[in-house]
Amino acid sequence: MANVMAFVDGFNLYHALDKRDAWGDKPFQGYKWLNYWALCERYVAPGDALAAVYWFTAYVPWKSSSGKAKKARHRILVAANRNLGVLVEWGRFRPVSRRCRAFCGVEYRTYEEKRTDVKIALHIQKLAYERAYTKGILISGDSDLVPAVEIAASIDPDIRFLNVLPVGQNSAELSRIKHAVQIHMTRGDLSASRLPDRVVLASGAELRCPKEWMCPKEEAAPPKDGAGPTSGSRGNENRS
Repeated sequence: MANVMAFVDGFNLYHALDKRDAWGDKPFQGYKWLNYWALCERYVAPGDALAAVYWFTAYVPWKSSSGKAKKARHRILVAANRNLGVLVEWGRFRPVSRRCRAFCGVEYRTYEEKRTDVKIALHIQKLAYERAYTKGILISGDSDLVPAVEIAASIDPDIRFLNVLPVGQNSAELSRIKHAVQIHMTRGDLSASRLPDRVVLASGAELRCPKEWMCPKEEAAPPKDGAGPTSGSRGNENRS
């Protein structure tokens, strides 16, 4: 039985779910209300055990009303996933200057997310050094993480990785990693891993899915409280 640890690049996955299609719609918007443990568990092979899920994310710093609303939704999602045993690792945003790429060329101030990829890399390598896992699940399409996976494999040659690309993403560099197999996340994976619209915490407090993330009734998750840390409930030998 392999000890499995999952590393979720929160921003990479979020932007995949937030992307608009050719008609200007966001077809995956409702899947932002996601049970990260259940999602990672879908990629665990039968007989293996999911030991930990690390979710790397950060709160947005926007001061606008829409920014504050986005942060409030994020806080609810964090609380729901912590209740399931997901380990949240924090990055941060920092202010930067950008220049308009259109005709105006005007310089403006904005924010960029920092530290997330560095933290993911450090966790992958540190836990490999500690022999904490023999199989790793990396949910990301960020090729900057290639060296981290390669270093982990050099630390422990028995480690194997499954790279799960978020919907709509591709990464040729990640696909070439010697010790990893690459697959694509599907709508089915997301649908099966969506949190129920009502989540009851261990404390008895109740969380509700934000209205912006509601799915059509036919796509909504079954009306039950979310799954927590258990062994893999759905796996595939070819996915590990």
